Amino acid sequence: MSYSIYQVELPENPEAIAFVNGFLARDRAGLIWMWKNLLWIKNTTATADGCVQLKAGICAANEVLMVSYWRSPQSLQAFFKGKFHRQMMQFVAKHPESLCLYNETYQPTASGKYSHEPQGMATIYG
Repeated sequence: MSYSIYQVELPENPEAIAFVNGFLARDRAGLIWMWKNLLWIKNTTATADGCVQLKAGICAANEVLMVSYWRSPQSLQAFFKGKFHRQMMQFVAKHPESLCLYNETYQPTASGKYSHEPQGMATIYG
């Protein structure tokens, strides 16, 4: 089996960011809300202005992790201020103990490695 591994050339000051966020249901209400809304959250985020790609994974029956790639921190901030994110956070405001939420952002400092088709940062800088 033969395939090529490649890297992409990043600009000197890349603006794109990777956003890692997770949901951990802490009780039955959180678990039901998470599974009821997960596909909607994934689709709403993936189609948001500035989101280039989103990957979602199930870590456990009560935990989901999403990684999304954004053209800029400003586009991610605009999403946070928008109506869909407010809708997502309404449950958390009403049930603060039901979900553990976490998120981190990363700007690339070096190219990743890719094969076959572009994924992640390569969809922006490839």
